[in-house]
Amino acid sequence: MRKLITLLMAPVVMLALGAAASAAEKKLIIGLAVAQSGWMTAYDGDPSRAIQVAVDDFNKTGGILGRKIELVWADTKSNPAQAGTAAIEVLEKGAEFLLASCDFDQGGAAAVAAQKRGVLVMSVCSGSPKWGPIGVGDLAFSTGHAAQADGYLLAEWAYKKRGWKTAYMLRDTTLTYTRSQCFGFEQRWKEIAGAKALLGIDEFKNKDPSIATQIARMRALRQQPDVIFICTYVPGGATALRQIRAAGIQTPMMSGVAMDGEYWLKGVPGLTKFYVPVPGNVFGFDPSKEVNELVKRFTAKHGKPPASALAIFGYRALQMYKIAVERAKTFKSKAVSLELEKFNAEPIMGGVAWFSKKIHIQNRIRALINEVKGGKMQSTGEYYTSEKAVPFEMLFKE
Repeated sequence: MRKLITLLMAPVVMLALGAAASAAEKKLIIGLAVAQSGWMTAYDGDPSRAIQVAVDDFNKTGGILGRKIELVWADTKSNPAQAGTAAIEVLEKGAEFLLASCDFDQGGAAAVAAQKRGVLVMSVCSGSPKWGPIGVGDLAFSTGHAAQADGYLLAEWAYKKRGWKTAYMLRDTTLTYTRSQCFGFEQRWKEIAGAKALLGIDEFKNKDPSIATQIARMRALRQQPDVIFICTYVPGGATALRQIRAAGIQTPMMSGVAMDGEYWLKGVPGLTKFYVPVPGNVFGFDPSKEVNELVKRFTAKHGKPPASALAIFGYRALQMYKIAVERAKTFKSKAVSLELEKFNAEPIMGGVAWFSKKIHIQNRIRALINEVKGGKMQSTGEYYTSEKAVPFEMLFKE
């Protein structure tokens, strides 16, 4: 009888072992609906390549919950109308987590497509709070920080660490991102320095070939500012900086993370006293060994180093997902979302992360301050953490 039972049980045991082996061999499919062609590759490219480095790192240690990661891709072609189609393409390939473009205008449709299918989605570096409950939904996050948070941090750092008491603001009105960044700076600067300490605000558009009129108004000020805050991005930002310096204005200038990188500095020869807050310095000057090691692995894999610190945001996206999945002990998107919402100064690559039930983007940041010297984007060695988070009600203002 015992022998008969053993014979009868053998197929059941084999089936169980086969099922366990099949589960262990099942890949974790993660989709990237990002720009692989067109102008947006300047912002989606490095974060996407850093995600590939993270996949290598995590797969070496067993993947996530024992499942090796496999990436599937779809090109948005830097066209917002293609984002939803690209998202559906990778979701149809079995993606259980979606990574989307570094801008809400470019990637919002991808986020909506994922939310509708109940799939967690994260922007690789967007500064829009629309990646969240008020915007897309409860399954949408951004690894980046709110654009206003750039302004908050730089206002505090300039006033409290550099002792600059007066400021002038030059606002690029082209994108929600730049308008929101300037809004954050204006609000926080007035809080800590006083309304009269903001000596003026002027505007331009990224495609403007000349800002001569704005420069003339700046030079005509009765009092010259201690610092100029310019909320912009490449290529128009580089054009504006070149014209300001060519006009003989040597006042220190600051901008957000979109102006990180050395690739545009040849267009502004001799630029100095220009400051940018970044998650890390990718040019070999970062005080963090962790960031420097990431740059080495990135360079070894792709044959060249990252063009900017946006790469760090990409690595963080997969890192944050891994942390949340392992705490949830499941890949179910809702459960993973709830774990992400618990992040409170969570240690991540090059910094820390905050999320909450209402806010799925960083509204308070810790940043390394980079400074351009002699045509090089160098680290000042200064880390600064915002004293104040951007209030929820201000995240949607610009």
